[in-house]
Amino acid sequence: MAEIAVPKLNTNDDSYLLLAWLAPDGQAVAAGAPVAEVETSKAVEELTAATGGVLRHRAATGAEIAPGQVIALLDDPAVPAAAPVSHPAGAGGPTITAPARARMAELGITEERVVALGRPIIRRADIDTLAATPSTSDGRHLGAPAVVTSTMDERSTGATPATPSAADAPSVGLSRNQRAVARTVARSAATIPAAYTATTIDVGVALDQAPRLARAVRRPVGLAELFVAAIGSVHAGQPMCFARLDDDGTTVHPSGAAHVGVTVDLGEGLYVPVVRGADTATIAEIARTLTRHRVTAAGGTFRQSDLDGANITLTLHLDAHVSLAIPIVYPGQTCAVAVTAPRPELYLDDDGRPATRTVTQVGLAYDHRVINGREAARFLAALARTLQNPPHEEPR
Repeated sequence: MAEIAVPKLNTNDDSYLLLAWLAPDGQAVAAGAPVAEVETSKAVEELTAATGGVLRHRAATGAEIAPGQVIALLDDPAVPAAAPVSHPAGAGGPTITAPARARMAELGITEERVVALGRPIIRRADIDTLAATPSTSDGRHLGAPAVVTSTMDERSTGATPATPSAADAPSVGLSRNQRAVARTVARSAATIPAAYTATTIDVGVALDQAPRLARAVRRPVGLAELFVAAIGSVHAGQPMCFARLDDDGTTVHPSGAAHVGVTVDLGEGLYVPVVRGADTATIAEIARTLTRHRVTAAGGTFRQSDLDGANITLTLHLDAHVSLAIPIVYPGQTCAVAVTAPRPELYLDDDGRPATRTVTQVGLAYDHRVINGREAARFLAALARTLQNPPHEEPR
């Protein structure tokens, strides 16, 4: 008999969600066959059978599972079957995770309302969203706890009784994805003494070249593609900005290539997939990779391999109202680049006459144990030179 245990899939999560069984309980499967899908905070991974045998589920769809936990056995076909694990989903109904059921009980949410959502997997965050949805004529939230007021006599304290406000709304749990973001942010703040340097870069020439490049490569080419290529071009001259610092803080390991993580935020979760080898990739290769990542993000089907391995991060803040952004430095990296939306700027040309150019604010957050202000300024200056003098032909 062999076991199927959940491997450690990333460093951010201490539990995962058993999203689906790909083979039913009691079915014979071959070695290497996919048997289950497991969802981390950022990705969906397939688990496979190490050997052939009859699959015996030992965890239910929708269960929270820990790294190392055995979720299935592979029996010899001659061995009598053990009793299968019952699954919480009703016939044709959604799978409701254990945390979601606990939240339903806490807030008084009925299963009928949950089924009406029409989702195959119901998580705690879905219940919190449902609880915050008005469903009665007096505007109260169905299932929301009543507002509790103090029984203390206000005349004895001089206090004014509290009035209902937004603060009285039901608490909402963070999504699995946002909990992972929170852990990363907290770890960065606790372990990386970061500094920040910003500059204004003229990107007008580069953006003028973008439509021609897009036609040539038959993929979108915009600010993200241009900056990934520019960051890659800086690698050879600024290798420490792509380095990794040992946990003891005494040894730095420069990387032999630029692997750029690029933020993708669709409003329901932040992902940072990686463009590998950006220092040697062509615009066409970068554009293809980023297009694939955007499509994958829309479907929420990243593999962990899409998200691992970045040694620098590009964060995009393209809302027109954002004028400055300070990114976090991801643990294991030394630098992060923040880029705001292009905007017109008035300036005086060489003849002293008013003119307009297109600029963006670019900032570099950096681990001050490894990078000093002078190196940060050189990094940003190299980015500016690349973007202000883009190649007229597609890079090799």
